[in-house]
Amino acid sequence: MRAKVGDHLVVESPNADTHRRTAVVTEVRGPEGAPPYQVRWTDGGVEHRDLIYPGPDAHIEHIPHARGAESMQTMKRWNVDVVVAEESEGDAARTWAEVGLMADDGTALRGHGMARKHPTDLDVPEIGEELAVSRALSDLSRQLRQVAAEDINDNTGTPWRPI
Repeated sequence: MRAKVGDHLVVESPNADTHRRTAVVTEVRGPEGAPPYQVRWTDGGVEHRDLIYPGPDAHIEHIPHARGAESMQTMKRWNVDVVVAEESEGDAARTWAEVGLMADDGTALRGHGMARKHPTDLDVPEIGEELAVSRALSDLSRQLRQVAAEDINDNTGTPWRPI
């Protein structure tokens, strides 16, 4: 792990009940960007400082450092809406998932996924939900790659070729 002053240290949440924490690196005390880091926590509304040796649940988000008046940074947030439905018939079940993405430019994409529970499978609904949602996200990902390929072609005149 390597950081520079101004980078963000992000500590991921170990469970769904808590949120990720973000701090700004204010001093690097290790050699060549290595820990420990003096940080200023920016979450929770109360600012405080700590000396931290990051654990395996942490990573550094490198922030582009200003190089002059023409330097610019843009941030966007995309939200994905997830809907899950299950239909049972006897010992069998089907789970459907639909994920939707609405971009700032008005682009709307929807991905779909489905999972089936065989009558001899254990009744664990979370497994069907996880499979259906992962398949819907995969479908959405494929569609988003297609939109990007079309944008590349439209803007460069060169077809996109995945590597």
